[in-house]
Amino acid sequence: MEQWRKILIAVAFSIVATLLAMAMMVMLTGEHIPWPFWVFTVICPACISGPISAVLVRQSEANRRLNEQLMLTQAELRLQVDRDHLTGVLNRAAFYRHAEAYDRNDPACVLLADIDHFKTINDAHGHAAGDHALRMVAKTFTAALGTDDLLGRVGGEEFAILLAGMPLPLAITIAERARDAIAALAVKTANGTPIALSISIGVAPFAAGMSLDAALAQADAAMYGAKRNGRNRVQVAG
Repeated sequence: MEQWRKILIAVAFSIVATLLAMAMMVMLTGEHIPWPFWVFTVICPACISGPISAVLVRQSEANRRLNEQLMLTQAELRLQVDRDHLTGVLNRAAFYRHAEAYDRNDPACVLLADIDHFKTINDAHGHAAGDHALRMVAKTFTAALGTDDLLGRVGGEEFAILLAGMPLPLAITIAERARDAIAALAVKTANGTPIALSISIGVAPFAAGMSLDAALAQADAAMYGAKRNGRNRVQVAG
């Protein structure tokens, strides 16, 4: 219906323009133009502009649909480029890009989490089991985070998290809950062998004026401190 409306508008415009031209000719020359010529003035532009307008309108609609499809495809490609192929969370480059754009005037915290004894999982149960463990950890973290938070896989078995608008005490609580949830996961291999799964988490504030690298470096140091202190724990930078 929209296409026909555009075509009718174009045809009406061409008819009106032709009639105005004829009227001006009458005024300038003072000659009388018989009515058949006036009818021809209506029919001729309608027959010419109608098909042309129909073709142009259809082409315009086709171009619009192609442009919408192109925009959708570009958005899907950007999403695919930003995602880790195994876990579906942000990859390292995308996490850093989004985290660096965060408004640091609001309180925030960063977490670095590393799966404990991940090499042992791969060696004892195979890489398929290790991949399954990574996906389960990513899924658990995703469920624990808000819509404005960021989660990325930044290493083989290492995840980075930005908790937006989050003061440090609450960030520690969220980290502890995530650690508990992961430790309680019933992860098994394809043949049913249970896999012991735990993570060590380092937490650091991401304050105004602090660079992302500096905040992550503090979280990284805290995470390795958690590993030295027995693993399966949360440790705060400082």
